[in-house]
Amino acid sequence: MKVLAELKSIKKSWNELNKGWKGIVLYTLLGIIIAFSVHQGFGLLLNTKLPIVTVSSGSMIPTLNIGDIVVIQGEKTYNLGDIIVFKGWEPEPIIHRVVAISDGKYVKKYDGWNQLDDEKIKEMALGRGKIYITKGDNNSVCDQCYGRTPAKESNVYGKAIFVIPYLGWIKILFVDYFIKEPLIGMIILIVSGLGYWIYKKL
Repeated sequence: MKVLAELKSIKKSWNELNKGWKGIVLYTLLGIIIAFSVHQGFGLLLNTKLPIVTVSSGSMIPTLNIGDIVVIQGEKTYNLGDIIVFKGWEPEPIIHRVVAISDGKYVKKYDGWNQLDDEKIKEMALGRGKIYITKGDNNSVCDQCYGRTPAKESNVYGKAIFVIPYLGWIKILFVDYFIKEPLIGMIILIVSGLGYWIYKKL
């Protein structure tokens, strides 16, 4: 009976915490903690600092669409045709396909791709170790054809191993309207809260 009474007391305290604005804060904090824990767990399991990414551009259409969530696995090295995520010229990680590989001595190219000659690729690799020449499937030419720095092996987070279509739109909208444009996010929250208050009053 004592245990039952304690369980009822815990349940009552939990219900009190869930009421009103305290409940919103509590579930927001729990959501952040769970998301962080899952991210860290996946990172250890998949051997990468960046186990899950959201596609935010159309450069990999039709293979990957805006809003797709991509699961990434870290490897010791990567092969021609792999879709890799790497730190590059953008603030956000880039996800493109490997179309050529070089360490300054040899060059391997993806079947049918020939937009840079071997000597140019070898020159790009000098002093960088192994490099990856990359290209978006929806782009007409490779990234390095525009003069962008090739991806060094140490800058690669991993390769795509699984795709969840369009689920990442939630993150994209959150970032666009609450991180990049917090004023718009606040307006959305205020309007939503006001609408809910009016609905409850009716």
